Amino acid sequence: METLLRRDTVVGTIRATIVIQLATLVACYAIWVVEGCDPFVPFISDTDTNSVSGAYFTIGFTISGILLTIIGAQSYFLRRNWAASNMGEGSIGTLNLLSSISAIVAGMSLAWIADTPWHEQMELHLVQARLVFGGSIVWAISSTLISSRMAEADPAFSELTAVRRRRTSFTFLCMVVMVVSVVSYSGISLAVPASYLDLVRVCTELDVTALSIAATFEWLVAFGLIGVIETCIEETRLLSDEP
Repeated sequence: METLLRRDTVVGTIRATIVIQLATLVACYAIWVVEGCDPFVPFISDTDTNSVSGAYFTIGFTISGILLTIIGAQSYFLRRNWAASNMGEGSIGTLNLLSSISAIVAGMSLAWIADTPWHEQMELHLVQARLVFGGSIVWAISSTLISSRMAEADPAFSELTAVRRRRTSFTFLCMVVMVVSVVSYSGISLAVPASYLDLVRVCTELDVTALSIAATFEWLVAFGLIGVIETCIEETRLLSDEP
């Protein structure tokens, strides 16, 4: 455990997660377009229905999910240890546990969804997607609240809190637009109709406006969450007591 909590190890895990997630998103979209599919705009999971881009989707998000799960555990112990020395027992205990569990749920669900193409298991895939996005946004919000409380004890966390608040707010707003767009087309169930699946299989005419908007904001949510993950690098440096 001590090795996993070393500053270089944690920062390396965060950087690897960012690089792999970005590379996976770019590769999946690029291959989707090269394969002749409609560039505007597939849901991220749509790229998993293509046999070529789907391979990159599965490998990339499986690794990303595992790394996110590790980050969830690492951040829990780093925050707990720092708070015990600087803020007193129980100061962020509940929030820290919520944040860690949310990250682990999101990470495990991401690794799970990577091997669940939605054109094969739609209902299961939609449950997994809600766990990924729901767990991620809860993690982002709770992490922002934690760094805000830490800033009260140590002003060095103030800039981190401001950056994290902006990125979390952007991500949350994009998620709201995404959900509203899906609801406007499919209703409160948030279930994408089977008729859209037919378009995805053909992949050349994704001409449902509401879903194209939702898909666009889904990509923005993904990039927003990567931005929030990036803030963990500075947080790790602030939390670490290594020279």
